[in-house]
Amino acid sequence: MKKNIIEKISRNFGGRSGREAKIIPPELIDEYVNIYLNAYPAGKDLSDEGIAGYKSKYLNSMSSDENITFIGLFENNQMIALMKLIDFSMNAFGRMQSAVGLMSLAVHPMHKKKGAGLDMVRFFEKYTKETGAAVAMLLPFRIDFYRKMGYGYGTKLDEYRIPSINLPECRDISNIKFLGTEDTRSMLECQKSFAEANHGMVVKFEDEVRAMISDSQSKRIGYVEDGKLKGYAVYEFASDSDVNYTLNRIEVNELVYLEPKVLRAFLGFFRNQSDLAQTVVLRTGEEDFYHILPSAQDISGNYIDFGFLQTNVSAIGTMYKIVDLVNFVNMTAYREFIPADISVCFDYYDEMSHNNSSFGITFSTDETGKKGRWQVSEDKADYDVHIECNLADISSLLMGSCHLSSLARLGAIKLSDPSCESLLDALFYCRQKPWTNTDY
Repeated sequence: MKKNIIEKISRNFGGRSGREAKIIPPELIDEYVNIYLNAYPAGKDLSDEGIAGYKSKYLNSMSSDENITFIGLFENNQMIALMKLIDFSMNAFGRMQSAVGLMSLAVHPMHKKKGAGLDMVRFFEKYTKETGAAVAMLLPFRIDFYRKMGYGYGTKLDEYRIPSINLPECRDISNIKFLGTEDTRSMLECQKSFAEANHGMVVKFEDEVRAMISDSQSKRIGYVEDGKLKGYAVYEFASDSDVNYTLNRIEVNELVYLEPKVLRAFLGFFRNQSDLAQTVVLRTGEEDFYHILPSAQDISGNYIDFGFLQTNVSAIGTMYKIVDLVNFVNMTAYREFIPADISVCFDYYDEMSHNNSSFGITFSTDETGKKGRWQVSEDKADYDVHIECNLADISSLLMGSCHLSSLARLGAIKLSDPSCESLLDALFYCRQKPWTNTDY
């Protein structure tokens, strides 16, 4: 079925004349690896042995991975660009939905600045739409490149570098134990449950599973209660000094927890290691994480005008684009809103097609009178309010990664009736902004 979809898209995906996108066959592995390593040379083993290893790795992925599809862009029968498409299972407002991720987009060195990357993104979006996925998502190598194509920002990831002693204390860590490779299956089941409980989180795909299995350097701890793994942490020690081996830090690479008490136990465990590691580095998409710290000040000592002390650094990762607005609203018709009856028309600029379009949503109170639902508006001329914006803004707003009032205050969107702002802000509010630590 996937092959049929790709063949259908390849015939008409909006690319330049003479170009064709199709699944990369195993016999073109040499061309694939050559383009990939030229695009991503940093940290790669470019020896003959290293290149042979990459070929073996990707051949195995091509033949066995159900959720990864290798796509090449061909011009005059020559591969000039490539990418991998990842079929994700993503939490969208409490239910798992399909999403598609763009990975390893690479263009042949001799074919740069010829629109090949743009053609690949067009194909990616067509694939997302044809498969009925809720959203297209990617990690940007250049934010401006994807913003110009209508991709909206997801939630920032915050990295905290704080003294270990400033983590919350937890006196009972008796449920924590060290994990081994034999616990990998339980960890994957736990991560799946974590994804099912957190908006925007995705279930690990094959590349991540392989990385977890082959990782022999990291330490792993788990929280076990009644024989069930309810959380795990993956971390490693790193030196903070070239002249004093006792000065170290703990780098927490993954933190999964199904209950608040599990998180608190892990933080308490890391606090207890302050004699071995004076600093803990951890990353989270929980924007209010600093509220649970006895002192949120990080180790930089950085002072910012006016009277502010640095707590963390933030980074943009996943960007989203809702390529089919009607499909997205229909797929998430279960999402609950505050009770309200209002029709909203988005008059938006589509950055990819360079066209102006309109899209309507109607919010209505259900029969209980206690909550509301949304649905796509039927064609109508008398909307209660119009919102002027870009498609990137709609994607961020509908995914819940920003506040409508913030966009209005900053001039990113414009309301035809400003008196509706408070109601609309409350309607589009999402109690948890979407975040994921998936590396793809």
